[in-house]
Amino acid sequence: MGLLNKLFGNEKQRSASYQVLANQLNLKFEPQNEFGLIKQLSDFGLFKIGSSQKISNVLIEKTFDSENYLFVYQYVVSTGKSAVRFEQTVFFVNSKQLSLPQFVQKPETFFTKLMAYLGFDDIDFVKFPEYSDKFHLKGEYEEVIRFYFSEELLQLLSDQKSFNMEAMNYYFILYHQNKLIHTSELKAFRNLGMMLYNLFLIQSKKSDNFLLP
Repeated sequence: MGLLNKLFGNEKQRSASYQVLANQLNLKFEPQNEFGLIKQLSDFGLFKIGSSQKISNVLIEKTFDSENYLFVYQYVVSTGKSAVRFEQTVFFVNSKQLSLPQFVQKPETFFTKLMAYLGFDDIDFVKFPEYSDKFHLKGEYEEVIRFYFSEELLQLLSDQKSFNMEAMNYYFILYHQNKLIHTSELKAFRNLGMMLYNLFLIQSKKSDNFLLP
């Protein structure tokens, strides 16, 4: 009973923290989002993992031309005899003004560096070695991805802790794999997501004359 009380107590505290932030930022708050967002995000790699997927503590802002969300995403991975639950905080933007190429960015590791050495995809930027040392970036249309990763965006990313980002068309998501953002850092994490969105938006508006190969 002690463990259950602790778990449910943590859930209640987390939900209360998200609701407080929603009130501070004048955002809509939803304790649960059972089906809509999971289905909407199903093409992203993060949402293809595991089972018993659940989205909770959703902060929502909708404007004329975009929607952005901050939420907790959970899934379960079964190993036969046991099951492990993973949680992460996710920031998601849906904007028809975006026209992003599909790409995946994740923290650089020894394994990804080895794969790059062996010739597998890893898009690096000579002018931004801090970014290239910190992140592994891949996608089908490298030239187009380079266009969207402007100097301003690369500088912003170079100054951040490692995190994951995925994008396609008018969607992009930002998260730390299997890590919840501390409630004291939620506002800063959301602000980072909005800054990235605005930088991608600038490049999207410049892309009218930039065609896919």
